[in-house]
Amino acid sequence: MSISERLNLVLKDMNLKIKEFSDKSTVAYRSLQNYLSGEREPNTESLIKLSTQMGINLNWLLTGSGNMYIADVQESDEYAYIPVYDVEVSAGHGTTAYGVTEPDSRLAFRKDWLTSRGLKPVCLHAVIARGDSMEPTIGNKDTLLVDTERNTPRDGHIYVIRAGDTLWVKRIQQQPDNSLLLISDNHTYPPMPLRLEDHPDIEIIGRVVNVSKELN
Repeated sequence: MSISERLNLVLKDMNLKIKEFSDKSTVAYRSLQNYLSGEREPNTESLIKLSTQMGINLNWLLTGSGNMYIADVQESDEYAYIPVYDVEVSAGHGTTAYGVTEPDSRLAFRKDWLTSRGLKPVCLHAVIARGDSMEPTIGNKDTLLVDTERNTPRDGHIYVIRAGDTLWVKRIQQQPDNSLLLISDNHTYPPMPLRLEDHPDIEIIGRVVNVSKELN
């Protein structure tokens, strides 16, 4: 059974029309149509929304293994529970990504804190940094809060970037030729140029908006 067939099963199980499912999941209507028809497979941002908004077990959606839904997370008026994915992003020379699965755990953030910073829980997830190239800003094993809504590069901000099977966390600087320069805060690491024509599959997953430090 394909991803599109499993996604159609979810719609049938929830007894929702495509427009209703789009509204609830915040996945764009046209994108959802493409996923349901099998014309395209869901991207990272859509997968995260399907998990956090609709409770779909991404391991089941992607592979057919496990249950259709993840265990319910206790609702709270005060806290939002942000999924933490067992995916490492490189603050070094690049870490191979093995794909998005169901959340490994969740972190509680006060809703008023998120709102005051213009952050929407549905657009947030957390991943783990590896390496020392972004020190002192980001250290090895720090937890990064990533806002997938802010995926348009702006000079000087820190982003999680995917190129093929590799994930980086770097500052971005756009170049006049439309290429990207990935810059490390640790100046022993030279800037890394990324030419878009050499990496047609490049994806800016989102901006890093918070860092939880790992204390030695």
